[in-house]
Amino acid sequence: MIALLKTAERTNNSSYINNYVFQRHVFAYKAIPLEHLQQKQVLELGCGEGYGMEMLAPLTAHYRAVDKKKPISKLPANASFQTCNLPALTGIADNSYDTVICFQVIEHIKDDSTLLHEIRRVLKPGGRLFLTTPNRLTSLSRNPFHVREYLPREMFALMTSHFPTAKVEGIHGNSTVMAYYEENKRSVDNIVRFDIFRLQYRLPAFLLRIPYTLLNNLNRFLLLKKMEDVTAGIAYDDFYQHSLRHDCLDYFVTAVK
Repeated sequence: MIALLKTAERTNNSSYINNYVFQRHVFAYKAIPLEHLQQKQVLELGCGEGYGMEMLAPLTAHYRAVDKKKPISKLPANASFQTCNLPALTGIADNSYDTVICFQVIEHIKDDSTLLHEIRRVLKPGGRLFLTTPNRLTSLSRNPFHVREYLPREMFALMTSHFPTAKVEGIHGNSTVMAYYEENKRSVDNIVRFDIFRLQYRLPAFLLRIPYTLLNNLNRFLLLKKMEDVTAGIAYDDFYQHSLRHDCLDYFVTAVK
């Protein structure tokens, strides 16, 4: 039940109630081509609990992770951690990283343009940015932990304004993933139908964070009870990259300096 007190943000695999979200995040790390990791200087922005760092750091020359709080995971031998309040990348030199990873972060940053400017600054010429963020069109409700979410055209316009060479693809799910998604959507719709005054869109975000957290994770717990095999059985390879479509779950951006 402790897992019910956690937010939906950068969850781990400590409970099957969060398995769908966790595997969706793992897929993004697995989708980075090895050529941009092996023997490369890699910087991750918003490392969360550090499971991505555990997966990828052994492949790299050095892996530097930044976040507001130190990750729970033990730092691999070739990794380092720096406390950092994004969007500023204070203390990180220009042209110093081959690869920057920014997964499920930009939607939390008020000044997203400054974040992308800073990423471009610290990337080496020819370096790659890999970025994911949710598709606003497939989000099930307002997430009060997010400053904003992007429509497909907004994501493309933002990225190409900072990186002329940028590709925006979609992260999609197979039939197992979409069975979970559709059931989740039905459950959320049943909850928000009581919000007849649309308070989720009118109230300040800070007032919504506790009820959102409790209801969101309670909903996941009930979904686990209702469809345990599907919930627990989702794996990272049930997700896949495809061309950008309105029905994608997340955007997967590859940008070149």
